[in-house]
Amino acid sequence: MNTIKSVGLVGLAITALFAGQAFATPCPAAPATGIQTQGAPVCIAPYGQDGPGTGLVNILAAPGSPNHNSHSIVTSGPSYNPYTQQVVPSAFWSMGATGASENKIVLEIAGNANNNSFGIFDPSNPSNYLQLFSGPAGAGWHTTLINLGNGNYTAAYFNASGNFMGQTSAHFGVTNLFGYYLSTDNGAPTFFSDAKMNQPGGNTYPNGMPHMVAYEGNNKTTLKTGNTSGTFLSNEWLLAWEDQAFGNSDLDYNDFIVLVESVHPVPEPAVLGMFGLGVLLIGGFAAMRRRSLKA
Repeated sequence: MNTIKSVGLVGLAITALFAGQAFATPCPAAPATGIQTQGAPVCIAPYGQDGPGTGLVNILAAPGSPNHNSHSIVTSGPSYNPYTQQVVPSAFWSMGATGASENKIVLEIAGNANNNSFGIFDPSNPSNYLQLFSGPAGAGWHTTLINLGNGNYTAAYFNASGNFMGQTSAHFGVTNLFGYYLSTDNGAPTFFSDAKMNQPGGNTYPNGMPHMVAYEGNNKTTLKTGNTSGTFLSNEWLLAWEDQAFGNSDLDYNDFIVLVESVHPVPEPAVLGMFGLGVLLIGGFAAMRRRSLKA
């Protein structure tokens, strides 16, 4: 087998890998409740163990729509459809030219609310992370994440009243590339924005369950975050999390919702490039070459 064909086949294999991840099997009933889910690529229940009216379909509903209620964060403009307006990819992220990103807790409807914490992790070493919110932080708390360059980050913490609560720094092994995580023990990451890093989720997610779903601002909808309201801008994102492993999950994705801005998702092929796609291709070619020689 010649080199061109080998590299071509490896490239096709990589393309097939990403393509396969874009198409989920039919949505299941949520294991914890038996309620049917829907959506793509992430299957979401209309509500979970918190009861009817608490699902993303209600949280993202505009005034005047049938699903709008006291849990809704939309104060004007069009509703969001949590099933059809999901953003892909959302595994890894990069910061914009300002070098700073505001992160604000929007809502928590979870028994783990006092323990759940949120932050960013180093793609080259997921055990290396920077916490943006600790468990006691609640709606309206915000954190300014500053990119100092060369993988150096600082997080400055503020409570709902705007009082400075301290700061923490971290150094990542890659420059301006990170993933988000949710911890259920107010510490090290438990679930990752990259689904492949999470445990499988039955037949629906054999390669890893997505614990986060992302929605992009439309410059039209107004959201209430804590005590303030503002237009949901195109450089802003809602990240909604499920804080239970698949077998115990109600798949409602309302357990922790955070608004982040001045960031953008990085396509997976670009992420591979940052980690050395050439090495992957060479390794794939070498393995295929060995098999062809044995044949």
